[in-house]
Amino acid sequence: MDGLRSLLVLPLRSESGEAIAALVLGARRPNMLRRPQLEILEMIGAQVGVKIDLAQAHEKIRLLATTDGLTGLANHRTFQHAFDMMLERGRRSQCPLCLVFCDLDHFKQINDTYGHPFGDEVLRRVAGVFLKTIRRVDLAARYGGEEFALLLEGADEQGGRQMAERIRLGVERLSLSHRGQPVPVTVSMGLAFFPKDAEDKDTLVSHADQALYRAKTGGRNRIVAWSEVGEGGRA
Repeated sequence: MDGLRSLLVLPLRSESGEAIAALVLGARRPNMLRRPQLEILEMIGAQVGVKIDLAQAHEKIRLLATTDGLTGLANHRTFQHAFDMMLERGRRSQCPLCLVFCDLDHFKQINDTYGHPFGDEVLRRVAGVFLKTIRRVDLAARYGGEEFALLLEGADEQGGRQMAERIRLGVERLSLSHRGQPVPVTVSMGLAFFPKDAEDKDTLVSHADQALYRAKTGGRNRIVAWSEVGEGGRA
């Protein structure tokens, strides 16, 4: 702003009067902004402020419609839509896709022992691990209750397993306590891969679900891919 001789900072306000942005104008000559110009700028600023306020309100509505209110992850509906789009991209580009189902181990026991508010905090912290670990092209969603789903775009079996292991370790290393008592949290994970394991959505979901079931019944806090389960499924 070197050399400026006139400077105007005009707050842009929402309909409620809250300052949400600012309009900054400068000139190299002094006294360039006189009363008539200021009145016009104030009128423009008022209109721009309302427009920004409306845009922010629309964005909040969009987020409420697409994200889970507790964890900030994508909600189930958004996950289904993203799944369809990623599968279609994978078919066009011959690019792999990894579907991961994640389930918190013994979560009902955590809720029953420490209460639902603490259980909610566990869900938020676990969701934070997902968000810190996945890439920008991936999607993490709350699938329902204590179950989460991940879509890892472009991930083959090796890459999907590596990502899942980073998440599993991240959850295992969470420092959670209730009234000074440490509370261990772990996650079981089931993986299925497009197109290696299946090429349609329903079959991929079924395979990942069965792999998750095997991880739970096999001792929990582990990762199982459909290739380890095979046609035997849950039997």
